Amino acid sequence: MDVVIVGSLAYDDLESEAGSITDSLGGSGTFAGLAAAFHASRRSDQGGTLPIGLVCAIGDDFKMEDLDLLKRAGLDLTGIEQIDGGRTFRWRGRYEGNMSEAITIETQQNVLEDYEPRVPASWWTPRILFLANNHPSIQAHVLDQCEGAQFIALDSMNLWINIAFEALSDVLRRVDLAILNDMEIRMIAKDENLIRAAQAIRSGACLHGGEAAGAGPKILVIKKGEHGSVTLTEQGVIALPAFPTSTVIDPTGCGDSFAGTLLTHLSESESLNPTLDELHNALVHATVTSSFTLSAFGTDGLVGLERGDYHARLDSYRRMVGLI
Repeated sequence: MDVVIVGSLAYDDLESEAGSITDSLGGSGTFAGLAAAFHASRRSDQGGTLPIGLVCAIGDDFKMEDLDLLKRAGLDLTGIEQIDGGRTFRWRGRYEGNMSEAITIETQQNVLEDYEPRVPASWWTPRILFLANNHPSIQAHVLDQCEGAQFIALDSMNLWINIAFEALSDVLRRVDLAILNDMEIRMIAKDENLIRAAQAIRSGACLHGGEAAGAGPKILVIKKGEHGSVTLTEQGVIALPAFPTSTVIDPTGCGDSFAGTLLTHLSESESLNPTLDELHNALVHATVTSSFTLSAFGTDGLVGLERGDYHARLDSYRRMVGLI
């Protein structure tokens, strides 16, 4: 398996200035998986099952047409566990103003309440393992199963920084790459200077136990919303703007589609020790993909994405950042 994504499959009720939608297919695993499959499919000769697997639990209310959608995209759903009598994770939220942060109205954990992911044994040695946002203890549980993973990436959120900082520190020391937003970086390091805060995470200085307990992730990707991203590595710093667009319908899943795209392109690195150029190229694709995600409600920006439209925007972005 090239890429294993451990994240949620969900149904969302969303409101924004552009309108509203109910029972929209969502979840971190959904967005990361669809984005990864879109980019991996260009390497598939016959359009068959692609080496990208999802791990999550769903309820018996999960729609068959949504499972079919994920399968048609080329995702392997062997790691999806359907729990009889349970309901799928549900989230209700809205966006206001500049739409940089979602306002959560209601969260129903449902089948994820006591769920511990079970990665299929044949997936215990993936080239890339993505731990989408979840409690750090659950992420550690997955890491214990997938000891043979060659490259590990992680996403997190402010809640775990507040209530599970020691556990989060432990998993940050076990991954190669972390994807966090600028607010989370400052929260972890307790430092308003973004670069200094990020350096303290990479060195382990601001994590629980300090540098004596070990360094943090070698690669740290900082999401800055409409202001793009900054990535710190051992080889240098990469700063990229967001793709400028006036069509902002629904930002849900942008970070996950960014991650799925980034990791799929990094999987092409033969040694899985990406050079600065390889990382830069992967980040460019991730930035462009996330710009399509926010252009429609739910997964429509990814599911209906035409390759011609994607490459036209990719070329435009490359010119904008001086790569053409």
